[in-house]
Amino acid sequence: MRARLTLEGGECVPPSFDLSPTGQPVTLGRSRDNTIVLRDELASRTHAKIYFEDGCWHVRDFGLNGTRVDGHRVNGATELGNGQRVKIGEVVLKFVLEPKSPPQPVKETPDTMPNRVGQESPHNATKVYEVPLDRLVSTDPPPDQMAKQLRVDELTALCKFMTGAVETKTPHDLISFALRAILNQTAAKLAGYLSLDPENPGPKIVMPESAAIDIPLSRRLTAQAQKNGKTVWLFPDLSASHPPTDSLSAFADAICIPLKASGEPFATLHVYRTGRAFVERDVRFIEAVAGFLAHGLEILRTRRTLEAENSRLRTHIPAADDIIGGSNAVILLRQHILRAAPQPFTVLVQGESGSGKELVALALHRNSRRAEGPLVVVNCAAIAPTLLEAELFGYKKGAFSGADRDRPGLFQQADEGTLFLDEVGELSLECQAKLLRVIEGKAFRPVGGTADIKTDVRIVAATHRDLDKDVNAGRFRQDLLFRLKVIQVRVPPLREHPEDVPELAAFFLAKVSNECRRNFKLTTAAMRNLRAYQWPGNVRQLRAAIESAAVMSEGDTIDADAIPLTGLTKLAPVNVGGPPADVPPSLDMDEVETWAICRAIKQTNGNVSHAAKLLNLSRDTLHTKLKKLKDKGIDRHALTNTPGPVGAPKPITATEM
Repeated sequence: MRARLTLEGGECVPPSFDLSPTGQPVTLGRSRDNTIVLRDELASRTHAKIYFEDGCWHVRDFGLNGTRVDGHRVNGATELGNGQRVKIGEVVLKFVLEPKSPPQPVKETPDTMPNRVGQESPHNATKVYEVPLDRLVSTDPPPDQMAKQLRVDELTALCKFMTGAVETKTPHDLISFALRAILNQTAAKLAGYLSLDPENPGPKIVMPESAAIDIPLSRRLTAQAQKNGKTVWLFPDLSASHPPTDSLSAFADAICIPLKASGEPFATLHVYRTGRAFVERDVRFIEAVAGFLAHGLEILRTRRTLEAENSRLRTHIPAADDIIGGSNAVILLRQHILRAAPQPFTVLVQGESGSGKELVALALHRNSRRAEGPLVVVNCAAIAPTLLEAELFGYKKGAFSGADRDRPGLFQQADEGTLFLDEVGELSLECQAKLLRVIEGKAFRPVGGTADIKTDVRIVAATHRDLDKDVNAGRFRQDLLFRLKVIQVRVPPLREHPEDVPELAAFFLAKVSNECRRNFKLTTAAMRNLRAYQWPGNVRQLRAAIESAAVMSEGDTIDADAIPLTGLTKLAPVNVGGPPADVPPSLDMDEVETWAICRAIKQTNGNVSHAAKLLNLSRDTLHTKLKKLKDKGIDRHALTNTPGPVGAPKPITATEM
């Protein structure tokens, strides 16, 4: 029973179509893959299907906006009668049954040439037969070949997405832009992005924004995509033995694609649809967007890393890139860093000014799982309380006077990396409250923004203040302190590891020699003075003293008098049996040795191992010499003012020796 569809309202291609019971079902929709392409915004990509079954013609609805037959909405499928009108959006098609008639031979004329097969030129006419028009409407390749390539509208949408993606500035904007492109092109119900970080499975971004914020993204599909490293398409594998999970029970089909650029997958892209399943070309389009999104996120992360490193080097120049020293104190510090770095928790670095807290933060970042992400350094003391919110969380164009463009905040700049809050103890109480909120929830809204943003940032804070005392004095919030000091790292002052002074001095001297294109050297007396001072300004002050002496020196040899030590506190001179003197009492080798041992013991606060390093002796050799000194009445405990064993002999003075 042949029939015909004829356009009566709206726009479609072709405007009329012959239906054959023996032909393929006829699809109607916005996509060019359909038999009849509807030019209407309310039409879905594949909106309806007309097919012949049980001796009757039927229409089945797949569209989100519904299909009507003579004004009645189609629920599932309904039979079509002669003269009825099918309405989709503003497109109206009239269904007319035609009497069955056998094919008739026709003469070859120019008018019939477009609908004939096997015809020759009019001057050598041959008998031809009519061919059903539905076999000549489309010149597309077979469906199995069409599924392997994108069509014009899909390529246009893909190019539009790529063009807009290169202009995005933040990962959140790029992800949202990709999800919107997928929703617009595939008529999916929901699209989402889910991080695969096991310690922080977020951010989770779900589009459209009107969707419920608690919609779960299937963990089963996520685990399968992560394990296999390839696309998981639910519909082809859906069967009674593999029913959809509760999170997918409301959807007809689902796609999960792992996102990976240069390594293992770091996130998954979820796309869910209601009403009908995805087609092969939908999957290919989503895969193309996912591939571009993965590399785009990697490029954004690399760019933000370089920008943060450039900013850090320009505004925060540390003494070195690595922690220098081989003392026990420095070795213990390195061990603490290596244990704390892989953890996702906040770290509070405490130490005196100039001791190297920023180097510790840099080491924590480089040894963490975020080493490829940016390290953003913030001097909290330099941020005015009125500007803190805009600096940390960013702002939108027009949010306040002077906001002529969107600006991402420091948390967005540090996304997938580390945010180092230097001198966090200098923040005002108002600023502390705002910082606590974002550390607790890790979600914030830019100034002038309408949507919350969630970033993946690790906080490392540093201070030279005693925050416990500040809490008792009401200058620092106790709840913020609890959140900051999940892991505590103490940086020792330079006076606690003076044996590292020669190595530090040599490093700074080599650096200033390279910058000045000279070959500076320190005399023995100069090095002795450097080791004899406590350096209240720590490593920063040591560096400044050496650079000042080198720049102001007329020659390449720097003597003790050339080093500016004004304002520094000398170690008290000590004598044998008491504090060691600056010089040995005589040039007698035994007295020089006794003086050197007493000096080393005093300088290292009684630490035999450190003293042995200063004297270039083995620990056993120094113990033997200390035993001999004890037999002479010189006790090392008396040198450091620490309690000695009960009954220890009274130390003697140098004159008694």
